Amino acid sequence: MKIAFVASEGVPFSKTGGLADVVGALPKALAAIGHEVEVF
Repeated sequence: MKIAFVASEGVPFSKTGGLADVVGALPKALAAIGHEVEVF
């Protein structure tokens, strides 16, 4: 499955809240199980 994440923050580039943690970790986990993931 192809998945795109669009977020205003992301670890390790900018972090002000929990969104950055999710944008930093979830794409890696999804890619590890075979999904094609892009983060913008």
